Amino acid sequence: IAEFNRPLKEGLYSDFANREALLELVRFKSTGADGFTSLAAYVERMKEDQKGIYYITGGKEENLRNSPLLETYKARGYEVLIMDDEIDEIVVPTIGKFREKELKSVNMSGTAEDLKGEGSKEKEEDLKPLLSKIKLVLGEKVKDVRASGRLEESPSCIVSDEGDPTLQLQQMLKALGQKDVPAFVPILEVNPDHEIVKKMRETADQELIEDASFLLLDQALLAEGGVVEKPAEFVKRLNRVLNRAL
Repeated sequence: IAEFNRPLKEGLYSDFANREALLELVRFKSTGADGFTSLAAYVERMKEDQKGIYYITGGKEENLRNSPLLETYKARGYEVLIMDDEIDEIVVPTIGKFREKELKSVNMSGTAEDLKGEGSKEKEEDLKPLLSKIKLVLGEKVKDVRASGRLEESPSCIVSDEGDPTLQLQQMLKALGQKDVPAFVPILEVNPDHEIVKKMRETADQELIEDASFLLLDQALLAEGGVVEKPAEFVKRLNRVLNRAL
């Protein structure tokens, strides 16, 4: 299947006249099925309250399957397509809809609106003072800092704003030698229910807030296949926080 998938995906991008037929033929890896699945089979398995066809793009399949971005989707039993082919970054966003179901990237900030349940607004309001502190610490390293509705176990994750390139797309364009690639400036999402975040809300220790803020961003970058900008500083911050905990 993998051998034939690449030409089919290239056709989705270049052969608009036959797109509908190609969409029936192309196959993707998934969290809800062994091997590969068609979009039609995915739609048949969708839950009644599901808002669209969810997918995640990026590098290695193992990293994608273990991404913090999938935690709430897994908890709710929502299937997510695993897009680990580099061409997916370019092709899949152009599909739009399949059988009236919108394809939604879990790498993008807006998709998480589908996951917000009761009490989300109250949690966001309670977290605003801390979010402002984190944003002030991180400055231009992030586009925004928000309360997350997509995390269950992890304290933080990074996503792209709607219309911005993902981390993986930026990396791919750079590897291809393209000049003037837009900088990847992520939105940092933090989990209001995580113990680390709760303790950050309670502390008045500015140094600890600063160290924790950078660590939340750096670990989220690493989880999505990114690279820590200054490894030596990352290690120093990690050691300071470990020293406080021991």
